[in-house]
Amino acid sequence: MARGLPTIFGLSWLALAAEAQAATHLIAIGNNVGRRDEPRLRFAERDAQEITNVLRKLGRVSPENSLLLLGDDADALRRVILKTNVKLRTSPTAEGDSLILYYSGHADATGLHLGDSTLPYEELKALVEGSPAKVRLLVVDSCHSGGITTIKGAVPTEPFAIHIDHRLDAEGLAIITSSSGSEDSQESVDLRASFFTHHFVTALRGAGDADRDGRISLNEAYAYAYRGTIRSSGRTNKLQHPTYMFDLKGKGDFSLSFPKEDGRGTGILSIPNAGSYLVMDGTGEDSVAAELVTESEGTQILLPPGKYLVRQRSDTSYKEYAIDLESGDQVDLSKLEYAEVTYARLLRKGGGSRETIHGICVMGGVGGSVLDGYGATPSVSVGYSLDLPAITLGLEGRFGLTNSAQQYQTARYDELALRFRAERFVDLDFLSFSLGLLVEGVRRSQSFETRGDAPDRVAFGLGFGGILALERDLGSGFALRLEGGPVTHVLPRSVVQGGAAVRDELVTPFSWWAALGGRFNL
Repeated sequence: MARGLPTIFGLSWLALAAEAQAATHLIAIGNNVGRRDEPRLRFAERDAQEITNVLRKLGRVSPENSLLLLGDDADALRRVILKTNVKLRTSPTAEGDSLILYYSGHADATGLHLGDSTLPYEELKALVEGSPAKVRLLVVDSCHSGGITTIKGAVPTEPFAIHIDHRLDAEGLAIITSSSGSEDSQESVDLRASFFTHHFVTALRGAGDADRDGRISLNEAYAYAYRGTIRSSGRTNKLQHPTYMFDLKGKGDFSLSFPKEDGRGTGILSIPNAGSYLVMDGTGEDSVAAELVTESEGTQILLPPGKYLVRQRSDTSYKEYAIDLESGDQVDLSKLEYAEVTYARLLRKGGGSRETIHGICVMGGVGGSVLDGYGATPSVSVGYSLDLPAITLGLEGRFGLTNSAQQYQTARYDELALRFRAERFVDLDFLSFSLGLLVEGVRRSQSFETRGDAPDRVAFGLGFGGILALERDLGSGFALRLEGGPVTHVLPRSVVQGGAAVRDELVTPFSWWAALGGRFNL
């Protein structure tokens, strides 16, 4: 029995060596140009480059086994696939080799549009199916790309568990598309990529590791990209559903990347808390490196060394972390200091995903005297504000009340106003200030308690003025606000002769106002 142990160990070593030597071959195609009637894409070729980079770095794809085609036509793609299939047939590890073919560009429900040339889905699928590779994966990020999966009746499907464990136990064909056969695939200027490819690459960098085994399987990558694509496209008017058709035999899944084992030369960003995060380039380009939604157990993602801004989003504000990530570093986001920024400030800078911010203002203030015999008038106001990228608009109701006591009479004066305002904010690090204009309609009422007969008076007028406001964010959507400015009133005033009112005249007294209170952004 003891004499048989070396043989067993030797066979085990040979099996492990065979697995280690199995090669993954990659063909990545990107083409920004489609047919003459199709708009030029911005990021299709960049998508193909990103897929190549992440699979070379974390997917154990060697440079000699990866081919990147940018702007090539259908004939060039045919030749490359056939050449790769010939190479696979002569590979000493052909029984364990795999083939990944990725395409980003224009397409319709029947085929890929590479410039003026077309590669039908039926032909593309036949070329990939005819490969001698044990596992063949076809990923198509294009409009109507689900047409290739509908050949066998596949439909857009939510992530599902395949329950598979090891890289080389799987065998067969899998097809992933970024959209169904009737949908458009979408690019994002902020992401500098298509929605689907961005989330697919983010998954391969580690964010898709659902079972925390340090490897990103085909199912994990698809599940993560599916959820991310639905979430991102849901902010537009064209929802996008990735599709997945698989014909993998055996109990094994296909591992696409190995961030835990092959992450040399990168840094690890650890996000232990659940939430929605944007990882942005911190060099000033303001582009998104990753968009993450983490569950209760958090996640980790591998990133190239560099400076990053991480924004943790909530309903009314985001927390911003500044990170300087070096090779080999592991940064725990929960242990870093952060600055909290409201979406109103971000919106006014032209950023963020929200196009408008709604708010409620409650203020207490005072206004200068408009009528003779009265002092400053205390007031309260409740209003609504609407933040737009270039301007902030507001509508508020205001009520003021004061009294005047003289020798022969005691008078009560009140005013009820509806005010419209328009402001332009400038946001500083710890404070925001605005300049603006206001116009208001005012109902003024006087009532008297006298020794003689003095009837109550009611008059309507207008007010035109300026606004100077200061705001200090307090977090969670609240802001402290101090405001004021000059105002010119237009109102009728009685002309009294011999103790009696003989006529009304239009006057324009100049006054002031000031208020202190708060604003809550919804």
